[in-house]
Amino acid sequence: MKKKYIYSMAFIGILLLSLFVIGTGYGLYEATKDKNSLTSTTLDCFKIYFSDTDTIYKTNIKSVTNEEGQSTAPSTITVTNICKDSKELQLRLNILNDTTIDSNAMTIIASGNIEQNQILYKNLTNTKTTMDNVKTSKLIGVINMKPGETVRTNIKYWFDERKGINIQPDQVLSAKFELIDTASSIKNSFGELLTSLGTEQSINTGEVSNNQEGLIKVNDNEGDSYIYRGLVTNNYVSFAGEKWRIIRVNSDNSVRIILDYSTSYANYSDNYNSQDYTGFQYIYNNNTVDNNINIYLSNWYSQNIISKGLDTYVTSSNFCNDTNYTTTSYHSYFSGYDRLVSNKNAKLACDQTTADFGGIYKQKVGLISADEVALAGGVYDIPNYNYYLYNGENFYTSTPAEYYNYHAYMFSVGANGSIAITPTDGNIGIRPVINLSSTVTVSGSGTENDPYTIDLD
Repeated sequence: MKKKYIYSMAFIGILLLSLFVIGTGYGLYEATKDKNSLTSTTLDCFKIYFSDTDTIYKTNIKSVTNEEGQSTAPSTITVTNICKDSKELQLRLNILNDTTIDSNAMTIIASGNIEQNQILYKNLTNTKTTMDNVKTSKLIGVINMKPGETVRTNIKYWFDERKGINIQPDQVLSAKFELIDTASSIKNSFGELLTSLGTEQSINTGEVSNNQEGLIKVNDNEGDSYIYRGLVTNNYVSFAGEKWRIIRVNSDNSVRIILDYSTSYANYSDNYNSQDYTGFQYIYNNNTVDNNINIYLSNWYSQNIISKGLDTYVTSSNFCNDTNYTTTSYHSYFSGYDRLVSNKNAKLACDQTTADFGGIYKQKVGLISADEVALAGGVYDIPNYNYYLYNGENFYTSTPAEYYNYHAYMFSVGANGSIAITPTDGNIGIRPVINLSSTVTVSGSGTENDPYTIDLD
């Protein structure tokens, strides 16, 4: 009897051990499977895994009690420090511009290596985000990470029904988690760095500028911009393997740059016998058609920026193609003609067009406007060999000039540095213009021998 008991206990022990091994193996399998299924990204010194995605987009949102919110499945973020130094990691939640729901009523709770007690989103600490299109950025928590260390955080969020907001079915929550090295967040963006160098002074666009006037505040459609003027020697940028010159800091702190030379010689349009062909786009047979210049620039951008994996450093921005015009005795004058030829009074603010072609285009690549040339130091029909846009080439701007004798004309920059007028089918230089994101940081001093260089991830 005693033997039977011993055998029975041994059998049960073996059975329990087997179940433990199987259970442990299954748990390891689940853990491995979960980690491999996470979406991952690498940012600076951090390898980041998201259990779902770094982006939140929800509609048909319903408010719940705190008890119900606390019982929801969390979003899990796992981060490993892959650098040789210790790093301080910030975890943020950014509410994006397309959010239509009141995010003040959203409750947040975080547990794990980064902890945040239950709190309303509006009561979190404000942060200065490195992302575009953000309405509000808030700090969830901070943690110091040793080299090779991995941390994991679970985040839950919900809308508290006791806050009394009236949620509509079509309202949207659009948000994005952001993780950043605290040290990198301290460094000023390129736009902030340049703006600190700016001055306030009057600009006379009726006179050429061949002095080192520098970076001057000018108002545009969105607010205050800063534009370089004169014989500038500290506005060089090295990007995508090319040499650029800074035109201006836009009001959103993005930085507009122009290639220092023409990529090739081409026409603005194959066509010339209508005002329409001065537009980046125009209407033909009730369809919107890209003009030659827009097609050329788009192809150039794909081949020279996107193909090099640099598209994320370039932001979409407004390019002015002012096609407002008046007609007198079969001669049409565009608004730019009045500003730059008749009145010598350039401006950055761009008017919405009354024509069915041209206007304000928000895109990744475009051309410098003739108004920007005038503010930089160029004047119609007066040579200027001593400002930073002069390079001995004739190149197009985005500003229409006039239409007469069945021919459409654009403003250009002449080989002598003056603002000139060229027909749309003329074969002259193309100098692409792009806008570096407001979040980029740089090294360098901006001189030709030490140009500003983008800090790549």
